[in-house]
Amino acid sequence: MNHQSDLALAKQAFDELVALCAPEHVRMWQPSAEQHANYVRLAERALDGLEELKALEQRQLLAEGRLHSVIPESLLVFVREQIKPRVGAIRAALDHLDPDGKLLRELLAGMGRPSGARSRIRGTFEEGLQQIYQLLDRKPDWSDDHPFLPDTAYEVLDSKLIQFEPDAWLDRVGELLPIRTHKSNLVLPIHVRLRLEELYRAYVFGLWLSVFGLSRAILEYSILDNLSKFKIEPTWPPDRDGSRKEKKLSHLIDELAEHLPQYKRSMTLLRDYGNDYLHPKRSQVSKESLFQRQGSAQAVVLALVEVVEAIYLAPRET
Repeated sequence: MNHQSDLALAKQAFDELVALCAPEHVRMWQPSAEQHANYVRLAERALDGLEELKALEQRQLLAEGRLHSVIPESLLVFVREQIKPRVGAIRAALDHLDPDGKLLRELLAGMGRPSGARSRIRGTFEEGLQQIYQLLDRKPDWSDDHPFLPDTAYEVLDSKLIQFEPDAWLDRVGELLPIRTHKSNLVLPIHVRLRLEELYRAYVFGLWLSVFGLSRAILEYSILDNLSKFKIEPTWPPDRDGSRKEKKLSHLIDELAEHLPQYKRSMTLLRDYGNDYLHPKRSQVSKESLFQRQGSAQAVVLALVEVVEAIYLAPRET
């Protein structure tokens, strides 16, 4: 897939679709038969372009560990500001205009993304081990220095500590996205990139508490790394003795939110989850939250990606 050309076609389809009728107003629209068919075609093309971009990025994330996706500015604006906020409305419009195709669309959704296959990936490992056992049975004259350790491999597969779940790991890769920018020369600081790599691995392998701690750390470093861009001071005015106190993350979020108000809720969520899970309170709510940490971790990672993108893409204050 050439994601730039496909995204350009998706943007063209989206623009034509909105010119016909805003997706939020489709239920009140009375299109001709030709407009009806054209709208369904355009909506599917626009959504397909976004899904294909996600699938490509997730495959690159899996195969290459690519944490940074570069998209031309006009197309990135289209993805972030135009189609992404209206995906739900477009899908609802499609279901209204083409209810017979709803089931098929649901079945095809996310087909290109990495995903587990009903334990068949783990089954592939297990079958491979059985083949090794059979090979060793056929080679009784082999010495003990052969390169296979099937018994030890089974210990890894069955370990309660390791929790060898490759199907679940692949499913979780399909829930992740890289940081998107329109600047090929924008290199995330090493402190951010290393933590992002570990964050993604922690999420894939189900290390939920690590996800919360790393997300909070990445948020804090990203803000500190860009304070000069937003003309925010990292410390309070000096005390009488000349000493300066560093601002807490909550205060930095409040000041940054004056420049990026639409992301204040996400930044606060990242900070609160990090605090609540790593510094739990002696309350029933705090105890119960431990059993909801997978869903919370997914929300945290998705929020972090959006926030880091916004911080690094924002122009420097003049």
